Amino acid sequence: MRTSLNRPPELARPPVLVAVLVAAVILAVGQLYLTVPLLSGVAERYDVPLSTAAWVGGGFGFAFALGTLVFGTISDRYDRRHVMAFGLAAGAVVCLIAGTSTAFAPLLAARTAQGFLAAAIPSVSLAYAAEALPPARRAVGVTAVSGSFLLAGLIGQAYALGVDKAINWRWVFWLLVPMLLAVALAITRLPQIPRPTPTALTATFTRLGNLLRRPPLLVAYAGAITLLLTFVGMYTALTTTVGERYGIHNATDLLLLRLPGLPGIALGLFAGPLITRFTAHRVAPAAFLVAASGLALEATAPTLPVLLVGSAIFVAGLAVTIPALVSLVSQASGEARGAGLAGYGFLVGLGGGISPVLVTALAPAGFATICLTLAALLTLAAATLALGARPTPVPAAP
Repeated sequence: MRTSLNRPPELARPPVLVAVLVAAVILAVGQLYLTVPLLSGVAERYDVPLSTAAWVGGGFGFAFALGTLVFGTISDRYDRRHVMAFGLAAGAVVCLIAGTSTAFAPLLAARTAQGFLAAAIPSVSLAYAAEALPPARRAVGVTAVSGSFLLAGLIGQAYALGVDKAINWRWVFWLLVPMLLAVALAITRLPQIPRPTPTALTATFTRLGNLLRRPPLLVAYAGAITLLLTFVGMYTALTTTVGERYGIHNATDLLLLRLPGLPGIALGLFAGPLITRFTAHRVAPAAFLVAASGLALEATAPTLPVLLVGSAIFVAGLAVTIPALVSLVSQASGEARGAGLAGYGFLVGLGGGISPVLVTALAPAGFATICLTLAALLTLAAATLALGARPTPVPAAP
């Protein structure tokens, strides 16, 4: 691993490098969840139906999906650090605009732009970590970065709830600005990884098209779309349900209801040994089934404590699934890792965009129906992974 003389040597140390990437992922992906606990407030503030307000999350998710495809693919050609830093810095500008929105349309436009720019981080950070970390630290580092995707969900919701209560909703966006700029600067100080001989940009995008001919990659992609779809969906429905069933509307109480997910996310950070011992092909479907069982428990929970136990099981299953899927995608992508992870990120983001719209449409049927529908999607993903083609390392497309 090479470092330039003008860069602080401490930023080349694996723990610090991983910490910077984790911070970037939390700030970028966490933006998707900012409006999850605030949807009812958005609907009231701008006098729009809840189904319309849901698009501040849906628009972000769809733009995030498109942006991941674009940024992840071009990062195979350009310096991954610069791609990530650009996304964070430009995102800081959009946060300023989002906080000044006086009507729903400008807020929706700003959220859509946020989603596109935030996508410069997830798949690119994973590809960079796999290249920059020494082999002995690579598995742990990549697992920590991928595991922070769900952690971003809890932190993003907690941050939004806390800031909205303490100050007001505009500061939810404005306080992100200095944090985004600081992490963008730190990323530019990470070690530079020599890029391959540049190819035409059209050829770079063609790589992803070539990768889609590989059945093992398509199998992994089938699981990817369910990740944020179910995670965002469950928490969106949970916020409404605990208010209707148990009269919980206070921001502090809503925040506490998200804490049971933390142990599960911590478990995901240690999924590396499980994947090493049992292989990602076995761990991923098993983890999907664990997550599905958690949703089933939530659907039938007679009391609030049982409901929270179900949410904890659900999050734990997803937390282990993410690094397993990343491993499967990386293996099937070969040296075209950036393009392969871009496709993965596109589908993850697409699920995040579909989720609030789907959950809002299913809301009249009730919380149990929402949970069972999401559980069915996870079970289908588990079956696809268990019965589908197994990925093996392959050479990159020319």
